Amino acid sequence: MSSQGEPGLIENSINLSHTDAGGDEDEDHHHDDVVDHLDVIDSQIAAFSNLTNTANSIVIPPSPWYSRKPVVMLPSLPRKADGGESAEEFEDILDRHVDDVLKRPSKFRRTLMGVWSFLKTRQSIITGIYGFLVVFWGAAIVIFLARIINFHNPNTQGFWVEVSSQIETGLFTLTSIGLIPSRALDTYRIFKIWMYKQRTTKLREKAGLPQLFDVDDLPDPVYDPNYVHVLTEEEQEDLHRQQRKFQHSQTWYRAHGTETHRAFPINMALLICFLNDGNSIFQIFLCGTMWGLNRFERPAWTTGLLIPASFLCGIAAAIIIWKGGERTKRVEEVKERLRAALANKPPPDDQLLQSLSRNRGPQSNLTAVMAANDSGPGEKDGHQVSGSSLLIDERMTVPQANRVDRP
Repeated sequence: MSSQGEPGLIENSINLSHTDAGGDEDEDHHHDDVVDHLDVIDSQIAAFSNLTNTANSIVIPPSPWYSRKPVVMLPSLPRKADGGESAEEFEDILDRHVDDVLKRPSKFRRTLMGVWSFLKTRQSIITGIYGFLVVFWGAAIVIFLARIINFHNPNTQGFWVEVSSQIETGLFTLTSIGLIPSRALDTYRIFKIWMYKQRTTKLREKAGLPQLFDVDDLPDPVYDPNYVHVLTEEEQEDLHRQQRKFQHSQTWYRAHGTETHRAFPINMALLICFLNDGNSIFQIFLCGTMWGLNRFERPAWTTGLLIPASFLCGIAAAIIIWKGGERTKRVEEVKERLRAALANKPPPDDQLLQSLSRNRGPQSNLTAVMAANDSGPGEKDGHQVSGSSLLIDERMTVPQANRVDRP
């Protein structure tokens, strides 16, 4: 959605002027920081983002030949609206949209708008058609097996069950077998990240350090060199590398917290990868029975068990991606900051302009921590180290860096 005229309050606060962006981004597109804020408050963007991330995880693998970052067009609200004074107060389109979302969430309607927006993108049309065919031919198997459509001829009935099963198997094979290399690699990466999480917890406990404020937001010296690290330099570099590679492949994953989202739960990420692997494993067995035996020799329980098992693994992975994404959102904090920006008031702790600047350096985090109140050791927000008055922020937050998962 293009901003007409000067940037509004929201765009000024969250997204710096186009000249600050270095001229690398299209002026018709909003920066990822803005999209992240909309993802938290706007059900349309949230639905669009969840569907995109699910499709990227289950159907569309990462590739240098095409982008998995589609564009969604937001509705353009008029300057004057019946029964609403907010549309008359703001000249900027983005300001009017944010104000409308905050005052009229309309979750169901906006969710449907997000689904429709997702289905209109080119790669999502392919995903939608693929999903429809899977559901259609899966339902056909049930219809013929249950004799809802009855040919009154066992041979003809069995023939159409076989046709439906073969088509369904072929559709599953495209993704389940074709994505085995990338799925195995992703499982290896997230398993290493999970191991580093367990190791960090044990080493901090052994060293007498308080546990991390967010156990899924593992410290990284690239973003905060002043953090107390317990892993070796080699382990820390490997953790950083695995997180970046996994985040590029699985676009729903967030290695670190931001001003709008918390880090994605590592245990849930590992479970998602296991479910994707289960989808592939069940499909291997299904292909072996479907193509190794003819329909007269093949036991009926094989297709009756393996097809639903493979299908349910994919559905379960999609549900956990959605639940994990919802769990990471800082809804109330984001709404409070946006309302303050729209009201042209300084937000709580005056953090809006500082925390959301894309040019923020690591020193600004350290300065803010050192200027914090004098909370004592073991408190929720920080602890003392070696008798020093320096407070270590246990809630590491990093700026957005060229994410590929935002619409």
